[in-house]
Amino acid sequence: MYKRLLVFTCKFLIKLLRLLGKNGSALPGLIIERLMPDFLDISLRVVQKKIILVTGTNGKTTTTKMLVSALRGTGARVVTNSTGSNMTRGLIAALIEDMTFFGNLKPTDYFVFEMDEAYAPIFTTKISPKLVIALNVLRDQLDRYGEIDKTAKLIQQAASKADMFVYNQLDPLLRQSAAELSKDGISVHSFGVSANLSSHVANEQSLHGEKVVAHKSESEVTLLEAIEVGDMQQLSLELAGKPEKYEFVVPVKGFHNALNATAVAAGLSLLQSAELANGLKALARMPTPFGRGEKLHFKDKDITVALVKNPSGFMSNLETFVKQGNPEVVLFVVNDRLADGRDVSWLWDVDFKTMVDSSTTLLTSGVRGYDMALRLKQDGFDVNSTTNVVEAIQNLMKSDYSNIVIIPTYTALFEVRTALAKYGKVPRIW
Repeated sequence: MYKRLLVFTCKFLIKLLRLLGKNGSALPGLIIERLMPDFLDISLRVVQKKIILVTGTNGKTTTTKMLVSALRGTGARVVTNSTGSNMTRGLIAALIEDMTFFGNLKPTDYFVFEMDEAYAPIFTTKISPKLVIALNVLRDQLDRYGEIDKTAKLIQQAASKADMFVYNQLDPLLRQSAAELSKDGISVHSFGVSANLSSHVANEQSLHGEKVVAHKSESEVTLLEAIEVGDMQQLSLELAGKPEKYEFVVPVKGFHNALNATAVAAGLSLLQSAELANGLKALARMPTPFGRGEKLHFKDKDITVALVKNPSGFMSNLETFVKQGNPEVVLFVVNDRLADGRDVSWLWDVDFKTMVDSSTTLLTSGVRGYDMALRLKQDGFDVNSTTNVVEAIQNLMKSDYSNIVIIPTYTALFEVRTALAKYGKVPRIW
């Protein structure tokens, strides 16, 4: 009765918050977390073999949305933390919203959760998921995670509770984790790229000038080709032991997203092998995740918003949206709040000289906007700065620029979207 009352109250609260234009995930999640700390364990224990976790440094939100779209394309019913809130409160809110008013889970085929690397081993303390998909291990928020080998161990710890582990075999630390997990009886499966595509991979190796090695013989799902057509990509991949190639479209740009789609294909081949082609075909209809190369069109302006959190992700977005997109102006918005990581020294690991044309106008804003400006000036660029994000967006919208790229950190992304909403329709994220 107590659980039913809490769920009923929080479902009503979520609806009220949404009517007020709020996200609606943090407060209800906080209430349940405080008043019923074991809510997730009690609710999910009976369905734990339907749970799929997507984790890793970069690409969790996009990959989760891809996997959910693909599974739904096979006819499966899926529950997910669609807002990208990837720790306790976000998961609680996702469950509450899908539950009946009596606090019961509806019949569901899969629960697909994007999960923070550090939270994943906490979540799996009492829950044993069916599958963990690990995308990469990259430098990210050193003040929170520490060195990348620690992050890899956190992912390995979570995966040790799963039935199956899908990993990126281009990542040396994940390959090592997979070898150890295999010895412990976990069913391990890999995805990767063909040798001719390895130079497109951005990871810790490429960031420091090392060659990325594609171990094709170890890949069960291999990306063969990725061709950008407008704002989409035409992909081709193969599965080990199968003669046919799978060709499909994803509505997101960037080679990193082609690799994310390959991870989805690897997971889908284990969960819905007979429906793999239909699942991959459904990816063409997936909406672009907010802030992940999101396209906005206001009057005469085309605006791309691309989130960054670490050096490798920054390099991938610069390659895709700045070097290849050739915008007139780029606005970098950098914050150092808790969700961003307080340490912004990672900005100095990004190579701007090879990615940004000298004719491009560069602007910076955010709490650490002047740090970003200093980094750019060190590479020889002229920069205009203001810490006021609303003012920065206002100046852009008053300008004559028509091709604009905005690159924010995590908390800055929400400020940017709120500021842009004054000038046109910005899709809600919930």
